[in-house]
Amino acid sequence: MSMKNGICPKCEARAVHLFSGTGAELSIRLGPFSAAGVVYYVCTSCGYVELFVEDREKLPRIAEKYPKVG
Repeated sequence: MSMKNGICPKCEARAVHLFSGTGAELSIRLGPFSAAGVVYYVCTSCGYVELFVEDREKLPRIAEKYPKVG
C-alpha cells in the first residue's frame, strides 16, 4: 500500500500531505548538473513519510550510480 492514495499505511489516517520542491534536499544527485527530483508524502497523524522519484525515466541512472541493497 502506498501513501499516493491519500491513506497512511501505518495508521490508516486520511491525513496524507504532499511536499515537493526544487531544493537540493529534494533530489538525488546524478551528476554535476543532473538530479532526480523527489516528492515526500507525509502523514500528519503519525509522522510516517514516503519518498518517490518524480521522473521515472531517471530510475535507470539511479540504479547505475548507486549500490543495490542486498
